Amino acid sequence: MSWTTDAADSTDARWEGLVVAVGAAATTALLVAVPVIELLETEFSALVALPLGLLAGLATLVGVGFNFASLHPVRRRAVVAYATFGPSVLAVLALAYVNVARDLLTVQVAVGVALVATAAVYVGLGATETELGA
Repeated sequence: MSWTTDAADSTDARWEGLVVAVGAAATTALLVAVPVIELLETEFSALVALPLGLLAGLATLVGVGFNFASLHPVRRRAVVAYATFGPSVLAVLALAYVNVARDLLTVQVAVGVALVATAAVYVGLGATETELGA
């Protein structure tokens, strides 16, 4: 993955920013909606939590989408790692939904796998930046 924004790489940088923005939006939507659902004691807590999560995700999508290319490399690395968490959780839960090891792939396992993936991306991008001399 290229983190430079030369004239030849401007298209790649826009695609990277878009993919990271969508991942960060998914992560934010999950991290807002799930605690609100758990904290509200009513039967229809999802009717409150899901729109809040989507609104927060939309704000994140716009913020990261417009500002990703201008971020400092250290902050960009953290944002990319953050954007890994939500899609990782959703991917593991999708595997559980289609009955691939349903008893094994619980929500706790999905969160654990996502945390490991997030840490791996953060460390991997740090190693890549060190090799590039950034």
